[in-house]
Amino acid sequence: MVKFKTLGFKTFEDYRKYFFLNLLITNKTYDYFVDWNKVKSDVNKFLEEISLLNSLRKVPIENRKRHLEKLLKNYPKIAEVIPLLIAVRTKDNCIEIFEQSIEDYLTFDFNSNNLNNNSIHKILEFCEKTGIIELFNNINDLHDYLFGVEVGLDTNTRKNRSGKIFEKLVQTKIRKLLPSKYKVVNNDPNYSLYRISGKSRSKGKTHDIVIYKENTPIPKAIIECSFYNTAGSKPISIAESYVEMNNVAKDKGIEFIWVTDGQAWTKMMEPLTRAMEKLDWVLNYRMLHFVTQVIR
Repeated sequence: MVKFKTLGFKTFEDYRKYFFLNLLITNKTYDYFVDWNKVKSDVNKFLEEISLLNSLRKVPIENRKRHLEKLLKNYPKIAEVIPLLIAVRTKDNCIEIFEQSIEDYLTFDFNSNNLNNNSIHKILEFCEKTGIIELFNNINDLHDYLFGVEVGLDTNTRKNRSGKIFEKLVQTKIRKLLPSKYKVVNNDPNYSLYRISGKSRSKGKTHDIVIYKENTPIPKAIIECSFYNTAGSKPISIAESYVEMNNVAKDKGIEFIWVTDGQAWTKMMEPLTRAMEKLDWVLNYRMLHFVTQVIR
C-alpha cells in the first residue's frame, strides 16, 4: 500500500482523494502541437526532387503525365516523394490498393532503386487516379504544399509526443526539487529492472527516470511516468505490471515511484486504487513535491 503517512496524510482515503482531486486537465505544452524541426527535416531532405516536381505546375495537364514519366526516368528518387503528395508515409515505399475492377490488390512500388518501365507506368496510373496529376493545377509551390502536408502528418505523432512531454515535465521538476547530491538520469541504459524481472520482450527497455545518490552504482529510485487522456485497457495493464516492478525494486533496496496523471483516471478509479493498495509510491504531477519525502 502507498505509504501515505510518509507523505503526510492521516489515512489512505485522504491520500486517495487528494490524488484524484489534483489530476491535470492536460499535459499539453507549446512543444506538443508541432515538431517543427522534424517537419523541416522531412521536407528539406527532398529539396532537389521537390524542385524538379515543381516544374509540373508549368506543364499543361494533357502533357503532364509524359513530363512526369521523363522526370521519373532521369531522376528516379522523385518517386519517393509521390506518396507524400497525398499525405502518405510508407515504411517500405510501397502502397497497396484494392482494385475493384479486377477484385484484387495492386502494389505500387515507389522505391527509386526498383524503378523500371513497368513500375513507372504503374506510378503514372497511380498519380492520375489519385488526383496527383491534377493537383499541380491548384498549388503555387510544391515545397510550401509539402510543408503543410508534413505538419498534418506530424499531428499523428502527438499521442507519442504526449508521453515524452509528460516525462520531460516530471524530470524537470524533480531536478529542481532534489539537492545536487542526486543525479537524475533519463532512460539510463546502464540500469534496468526490466532485465532483472526476466521478461524477454522487456529486456531492452529502460526506465523513464533513474535517480542516483552521489556516485553509487545502484539507483536510489526509479521513476516511471505515464499520462492518460482516455480510459482503456492499457492504463490498467500498466498498473498491474508495475506491481511486479515495485516488488523487484524493493528486493534491490530501490524506491519505485509511479508518476501518473490525466483525467482518464477519473473514469478508472477502481483499478488505480487497487494498484495503490499494492504499490509503495503513486504520485501525480502536482504531488511531486512529496518526492523529497521518498528520496532521502
